[in-house]
Amino acid sequence: MRTWLIAGLSLIWFSPVQAHKLKASLATAKVLPHNGHIKLEYRFHMHDLEHAVVHLFNDSKNIYQDTKVQQQFSDYVYTQTSLRRLNGQALALSKPTYEIDRKYFRVYQEALYEKEVPLKGLQMRNGTLRDIWPEQINLVNFRGMGPVKTMYFDKDDNWLSVQFDEAIKPNVQSQANVKQN
Repeated sequence: MRTWLIAGLSLIWFSPVQAHKLKASLATAKVLPHNGHIKLEYRFHMHDLEHAVVHLFNDSKNIYQDTKVQQQFSDYVYTQTSLRRLNGQALALSKPTYEIDRKYFRVYQEALYEKEVPLKGLQMRNGTLRDIWPEQINLVNFRGMGPVKTMYFDKDDNWLSVQFDEAIKPNVQSQANVKQN
């Protein structure tokens, strides 16, 4: 029974007729504990953004070709996202960069954190596009600190937290960096 349910949902999920109704974004936060960096990559469907820029910027804009609109949208992502440690200490996000990758618009940011203090988890706010579409879902996968952890922003979610299974301690080298004699 479960297999049939999954198969049915898959048909609905991937149906071209339904594609324009799916308001979702995917982000990856890659934590690099040995140098105190977090690299964020947000991925948005271009089809969604075609409609979103009309709502956001009150005009028919061409997100595909207009670099000014592309920069406006990436700046908008910057205003809609925040990152902080579990104790509430804000982590400054870098000015966003972006690229168009066929059917996706990608926005990139980085954050630095004090690597001498073990990173036990993070809190994040990701309201991108949720101010115009309440049904918008924003997924964020955290990699680099043990098993992948996922935040699922929907409805009225504001700040969500993720705890890492084991905080990587300072001055600990990964197995890949240790020379074998």
